[in-house]
Amino acid sequence: MIAIGNHAVDFSREALIDQSGSIVPLRPRAWMVLRFLALHAGRLVGKDELMDEVWADCEVTEDSLVQAVGDVRRALGKAGRTALRTLPRRGYMLVTTESRPGIVPQNTLTSIGDRLDAKAAKRFVGRESELALLRRAISPDPPSTALFFVHGPGGIGKTTLVERLRAEAAVEGIIFVRIDATGVSAEPSVILAALANALGLSEAAATIEQLVAGFSRRSVLVVDSFEALEPISGWVRDTLLRALPSHVTVLLAGRQAPDTRWTAHPLWCDAMHCIGLDSLSRAESTRLLDVHGVAADAHSAVLDLCHGHPLALLLVADEVRRLGRVPSGLSPDLVRALTKRCVAQAPTALHRTALEACARTRTTTVSLLSEVVDAASAVMLFEWLAEQSYVSSGPEGLWPHELVRDAIDEELRWRDPKSSRRLQHAVNRHLIRQLQTGLSISHTILELQYLERRSPVMQRFFDFSALGTISVKPATAADASGIARLRDAGLPPGERALFDHWRHHGATRTLTAHRHGDELCGVTQILRLDGLDDLSAAADPVVCAVRQALGNALADGSTSLMSRFTVPEGERRGLNPAMNALQISHFMLWATEPGLRFYVVVALHPDHFAPLLEGSRFQRLAGCDRVFDGTPVGCFVHDWQVEPWTEWRDRLIDLSVVVA
Repeated sequence: MIAIGNHAVDFSREALIDQSGSIVPLRPRAWMVLRFLALHAGRLVGKDELMDEVWADCEVTEDSLVQAVGDVRRALGKAGRTALRTLPRRGYMLVTTESRPGIVPQNTLTSIGDRLDAKAAKRFVGRESELALLRRAISPDPPSTALFFVHGPGGIGKTTLVERLRAEAAVEGIIFVRIDATGVSAEPSVILAALANALGLSEAAATIEQLVAGFSRRSVLVVDSFEALEPISGWVRDTLLRALPSHVTVLLAGRQAPDTRWTAHPLWCDAMHCIGLDSLSRAESTRLLDVHGVAADAHSAVLDLCHGHPLALLLVADEVRRLGRVPSGLSPDLVRALTKRCVAQAPTALHRTALEACARTRTTTVSLLSEVVDAASAVMLFEWLAEQSYVSSGPEGLWPHELVRDAIDEELRWRDPKSSRRLQHAVNRHLIRQLQTGLSISHTILELQYLERRSPVMQRFFDFSALGTISVKPATAADASGIARLRDAGLPPGERALFDHWRHHGATRTLTAHRHGDELCGVTQILRLDGLDDLSAAADPVVCAVRQALGNALADGSTSLMSRFTVPEGERRGLNPAMNALQISHFMLWATEPGLRFYVVVALHPDHFAPLLEGSRFQRLAGCDRVFDGTPVGCFVHDWQVEPWTEWRDRLIDLSVVVA
């Protein structure tokens, strides 16, 4: 509760209370404005921040905020003018009679701990929905939910959230009993002693009966790092917790979500509320950087680097303040800090290797673990990975949180480059074998492409975050108008006529790229060079030049293909997911086309794409450059009989093993 003049903001009742104890009527949005300002009392709250918080579900003008602030001032009476201050063109600040939750008034700060608590409370941002749920745990009357279970990966903010709840419990006069299970022996007698100490009881011969007597009034019992108590979780669940008095609410915080031994338990299934913590939203991350003094012009780069992970945001914010710039990548110190938190629970070296394989691949399956890590343990390792709170699952397999992935992968690359290279080749060989089975070809091609994400050349041309968001399939009659639109927008006039020349030719394959929802966003035409008649070829100077350059080799009975046109929506020379999807469709042909010999890539702006193609062991075809309406066109070729695809892939994969 926070005092403002003769009024008080009561968080437990979600209301403004006057001096007689009555609730002062406020419209819902006005209450939300008051509540948010009260939680951030003493700090300038920007107008945009308030708008994002209170009107996130709808579009309104600033007039709505002005009206809500006016409602709050009128509700506060005489104190409204002085307590709720307007800072022109900047925002609002609420100055309270008492401190906001968790902050002791300045003239009563008596210890270093007080000052640190005050500073930490000022820097708490986000987690509003989770905190709203947890406030039920510190309500004056015990809630119907006796147990709250907060879970999430290391560094995601569980302890910070618990500390914020502790501060609010103190304001409400709720006893807050907390132990951290980290480093505590998982034995009932040791846990009872730790709880007795936290309650101020004698640790000697502590019993459950003594603990029950120690909880004499409304209390909250918190066990942080609960995963450390896994060996005795059954005793905690079936003996300790059920013996506690009804005026005690329990909060368990750990890395793992509760399993079916909790969720299907006849006692706890209806008396437990699970709260999973994930990355902060972009708006919450921005506010966190604000309160930690990171300049606004650095926010975007930091957010892209940290993926909303609170610990990473704090560590990178510290680096920005120290260095005066945003680091280009995860530094060794940052990687070590994150890796230590995220892999601390790997019980054996085999589990650690499985985690490294999971970080290296786009998705992880049992078959991958069987071939890359250990066949006998693959199922066990897969199930262990699936249980980790920072690992998600889907129909295609498992994948870790992006920041966890980056930290583990970077750490392996600089700690053990040889093992990193071995892992890269092992995963590559597994995916090649998957491709050769003929099953899930499209998915496996994406996995192979993802394995190159550390290559500096590939990073220049590929948006790996968008892999799989666009599908490529054979063109249909329904695509005709969209193809024409792409042709006109993406090709010079002289090339448009040639595009139409080949559009319905018997030697042409036309593939189209579609975003989810079937929106057309790219087209590519692939010609079978060894199947062209002379008359058709003569109409296209690029095709004529390529046929002349390759000569009689085209007549050896093998298949030769040319991606004559690749037309994405938008600028092809930027990071363009549609362009990437079309390029991957060519990659699929290199890997799967029976009897393929030559594959020719025709590129607009060939000098721009030369690093990508020549870095992929394609050679530029001399004498095949042309200019159409001022736009240069060039050709690159690879002979798959001289260097078969599997050998090419094995050589290429080394280029993507970058050591930090």
